Amino acid sequence: MSILILALPLSKPTAATEFEFVVSSEARPLMDHGTAPLALLPAADSVVLVAPARAVSWHRVRLPPVAAGRIRATLGGLLEEHLLDDPAQCGFALVPGRAASGEALVAAFDKAWIQAALELFEQAQRPASRVVPAFAPDGPDMQSVQLHVTGSAEDASLVVVDAMGVTCLPLASAQAAFADKIIPQGVDAVFAEPAVAGLAEQVLGRPVTVKPATQRLLQASRCEWDLAQFDLSISGGSRLARRWQEQARQLLFASTWRPVRWGLVCLALVQLIGINAWAWKLDSVVRDKQQRVNTLLTQTFAGVRTVVDAPLQMQREVALLRQKSGGVTADDLEAMLAALGAAMPAGAAPVAIDFAPGELVVRGLELAGPQRDLLQGKLRNQGYQVRTDNDRLVVRQQSKS
Repeated sequence: MSILILALPLSKPTAATEFEFVVSSEARPLMDHGTAPLALLPAADSVVLVAPARAVSWHRVRLPPVAAGRIRATLGGLLEEHLLDDPAQCGFALVPGRAASGEALVAAFDKAWIQAALELFEQAQRPASRVVPAFAPDGPDMQSVQLHVTGSAEDASLVVVDAMGVTCLPLASAQAAFADKIIPQGVDAVFAEPAVAGLAEQVLGRPVTVKPATQRLLQASRCEWDLAQFDLSISGGSRLARRWQEQARQLLFASTWRPVRWGLVCLALVQLIGINAWAWKLDSVVRDKQQRVNTLLTQTFAGVRTVVDAPLQMQREVALLRQKSGGVTADDLEAMLAALGAAMPAGAAPVAIDFAPGELVVRGLELAGPQRDLLQGKLRNQGYQVRTDNDRLVVRQQSKS
């Protein structure tokens, strides 16, 4: 499954805006990259928008217990004195996980800017699944400090990432930022894009690790943040569908879920093998029983050479033996009349009796409801099925299961 990762500009994007993009998949992390307007962007299964560091400010707040519908208004009140713009014009995004004390990291940005980007891709039938920041802390317990130098030689920016959030400064003011302790101590790593790597080493006075912009976009797309929260103008149903699609994509293709996928495959294979083994065992038991029945039939009745339906053939052979010996079976006329006579109440006399092999039909037997029920019960106890049809009483031998 492919992902189109786009770097958003600082201004509101339009159809003519040239987007820096990266196409990635699980099999090939970097399938394609470049710049193109919206109409010429390569096709992909999902779209992730990356907000530049300059467009997002970061704040740490202590969020009181409030209902989910009141979080947006509460954040506006908490950050009102820290924002340059009216809180109503700002969009807010909460960190994916908050501390038990209620402290949370909040990203603030121009809501109209994000709305314009989301609506642009929605109208182009390429809705974005997420909007992520270009830089974000690894978590609330992040101990290290990272420096990233981005942009061009004429407009280079220094991005500082630590547990408190992300700070974006002009690279020219780096020395003053160190002197004023705006940049925390204990910098673990310094990264720079190729275009500004030499300038970064000269200004910062230390070696840097070159990280292309494509790697930065790929890394940003893998974070858990989503800036499109609360009152951003995307329908809940479509966002929910895209969120489920994103979760399904992660489950199916993300490397972090590979052990789960292998576990599910192994579980399915074990179940399949177990079911087949159980079916084979049951089939073996059934075939063994059938063989025993067939052997019993051929050993008991030597005249039977071919076994087709052992129970039926055995019943026929037993009936032939009874006929030859003059015995009476339960479905003979004599046996059925004897059973009927024993079950009929005193004084009851049928008008007519019809007999077919295994079936006795009695006509004109007028019985009250309790007498009929008593007659039927007695015949059933003797192994006969009884059915009444108007003035007819039909008696059959019960089928043997």
